Amino acid sequence: MTKQPPSPTISAGPSLESDDDRVLATTSQLAARIEATIDYQLDEAALEDVLLELDRGDYVRWVTVTQTGDVVWDLTESPDRIAETVAAALVERLHSWLASKPAR
Repeated sequence: MTKQPPSPTISAGPSLESDDDRVLATTSQLAARIEATIDYQLDEAALEDVLLELDRGDYVRWVTVTQTGDVVWDLTESPDRIAETVAAALVERLHSWLASKPAR
């Protein structure tokens, strides 16, 4: 059997930290991950404003501030929370649309 070189690693962008089954990231890590994923550079201050609003809505959780001043976010349950909210909004829109249709 011939010896093959190891497979190259494929980078998915800057890694997000994991701690006790939680997904943690700073605002700058999130901005870098978004840029690497969709090739769009976000203003970190604007992203942090959005994250603060998402925290108020309980979609992300603010955890701490690092010694360098970076806010650390807990994103563990964020996809599920956001998906539930979007699904509920879509169902409400569908119900409203169906209610506005005349009966046949």
